[in-house]
Amino acid sequence: MTGRTLSSLLFMLITAGCASSQAALHTLYAASVRSGIAADAPIAGNLYTINLASGTATLVGAIRLPPSKPIGVTGMAVHPVTGVIYGITSEQSPNHSRSLVTIDPATATATLIGQLGMAGSDIAFDSNGALYMWLPQSGQLGTVDISSAAVMPIGKPGSAGSPAGIAIDANGTVFVTPKGATGSLDTVDVKTGALRIGPRLSGAPFESQINSMSFSPSGLLLAVNSNAGSPANTRLVTINTATGAVATIGALPDDTDALAFTGSGPNLAPTLTTMSPGGRVVIGVVSVVLLVIAGSLLLRKRKP
Repeated sequence: MTGRTLSSLLFMLITAGCASSQAALHTLYAASVRSGIAADAPIAGNLYTINLASGTATLVGAIRLPPSKPIGVTGMAVHPVTGVIYGITSEQSPNHSRSLVTIDPATATATLIGQLGMAGSDIAFDSNGALYMWLPQSGQLGTVDISSAAVMPIGKPGSAGSPAGIAIDANGTVFVTPKGATGSLDTVDVKTGALRIGPRLSGAPFESQINSMSFSPSGLLLAVNSNAGSPANTRLVTINTATGAVATIGALPDDTDALAFTGSGPNLAPTLTTMSPGGRVVIGVVSVVLLVIAGSLLLRKRKP
């Protein structure tokens, strides 16, 4: 094997290992909220990881507050600095409705922060760590204090509307869907609360609601499209922010009502514990190859 061939092989192996490691840093989570909860059969939300290519969900666990209180989560967002997942509970949550919680992505265990005092349909962080919430009962954007759960509406209240999703892109633009899946993809001025009407949404599989949104690390706007049933059928969709075109990725578990990505690109350095199993295998192969090369070079030097 020539030196050039060895270099090419090592380059491919290292590149594959890095790509696998980076892929493991970004995980899409979804949470469900159950409506119409019966007193004799309390049902609450679950936390899932989502395959972005197909929408296939893998159950992490039932979302519970200690010691074992079920809650239904209607919005999630990940703090851009700490990586902590925050969630808001719905009005239908069997325990601590209209509350701010944190959620452990490994176990789905929730920790209560406090009562919001008003209903929210979705939340999103900006790049500075400010948390925003959409207030459907007054058609407003609000800020949320993550230490106390206190909510401060921005601007003048508008008309009540259906539950809407919000998401904030890398430029700090706040997107919202206050008129459902057949309305428009609007933007909100974070200083005045004024709505700017955007492109009309088209192509959603259900005409009822876009009740949660989240930007992927690459800037793709993902959303939950719901038929607002009980239980609600939901789909993972993408939304073109320029045209409003909606495209379906796949079916989500019934009553899915929140999306959030964990991880951020260059700010998270991969380690052996954060790598995917494939990434660890690649690093192992690279290590073996390097040892073989080193051994070969030593033997060559010892030959007369």
